[in-house]
Amino acid sequence: MRRRNTAITALGIGLSLGFGGCGPSTLASQSLQDARVVDGFRILGKIDDDSMADAAGVIVLEFGRGGFGLGMTVGHGVAVRRLEGRWSPPVPLDLVSGSIGAQIGGEGGRIMLICQTTESFERLIFDGASFLAEASGTAGNATGGAGRPVDQTEVRVLTDVGGLYGGAVIGGYSLKVDSRTLKRAYGEDAGPRQVLDDVGVGIPAGTETLWNALDG
Repeated sequence: MRRRNTAITALGIGLSLGFGGCGPSTLASQSLQDARVVDGFRILGKIDDDSMADAAGVIVLEFGRGGFGLGMTVGHGVAVRRLEGRWSPPVPLDLVSGSIGAQIGGEGGRIMLICQTTESFERLIFDGASFLAEASGTAGNATGGAGRPVDQTEVRVLTDVGGLYGGAVIGGYSLKVDSRTLKRAYGEDAGPRQVLDDVGVGIPAGTETLWNALDG
């Protein structure tokens, strides 16, 4: 009973973090973190210049997951859109997932979603499209198993997952714009589409470092 109560308490904390927008305190720090994520995928040999050449948009995420009977995944990241010959300013994102299944342990990881079409990018950002979780089990460092986008033909998924987590998990990952961080970075009247279209917004600190990582 004590172990179950501890698990429920941990899940409650995860829910609070996931919906409270906790994470890096500024968009600048999030962008710098995600630039390191992109660099890490390059070091692993998962992306090169050709990988990004036809991308309409890119989403970079970091997450943590844990559970005992019930599971919770929370994460944060950014999205950028391809404009004419350059990337848009970043939009901050939250990732939240609840799952139910025979599971125990915890893990952390990184995900990149390389969207080949504007439609697939906008579905993930604006339409509440979600990942589909898979039955998975990892021990130590691993790649894959973090879920797949709804339309695999239009979105390339890169994952780097570490830790210990096992079980048949049924659930999903959903993305939402972190409106609080977005408004702190761009102003109270700014919206995500305005930022992604780069219309009347400034360029936050850390953005050029992220752009340079994406361009290799």
